[in-house]
Amino acid sequence: MKKLFLFAGFLLLISAGQSIAGQADLFSYDAVAIDIQMGQLDQLEGYVLNNPGITLKEMAAEGNSLSTLVTDSNEISGFTLISEDVLGIPSFLWGCVFGPVGIVLVYLVGNEDKVETKKAFNGCLVSYGTTAVLYGVYFVIGLLSAY
Repeated sequence: MKKLFLFAGFLLLISAGQSIAGQADLFSYDAVAIDIQMGQLDQLEGYVLNNPGITLKEMAAEGNSLSTLVTDSNEISGFTLISEDVLGIPSFLWGCVFGPVGIVLVYLVGNEDKVETKKAFNGCLVSYGTTAVLYGVYFVIGLLSAY
């Protein structure tokens, strides 16, 4: 039995190593492209500092090419993040990690959003279900090893 678990562990390590090795390009970047974009953002910052109170819509109306660097979807007003995810964390994770406390937090902070509360409840169920299954497997292995 120990040999089987050892063999399964080696297979898991080998497969994890192979999947990670294929993703090396995720950590590479184009330094020149980043420098160009940062330069454009510096120009945009300088323009905004020289023209206080200017908005993105006014820049677009003027035909300023720097207005294309920023889109309306990047504008955050008020608590936009809270309406989507409670404090920027998905509701499922609130329920999965914090259990019933996470469900209550999602309900109260998320403006009593029933959809998000249901996601938190599902996360709580997954967490407790996984814990129950793992304890069951541990109990069965303990019984089998006693004989």
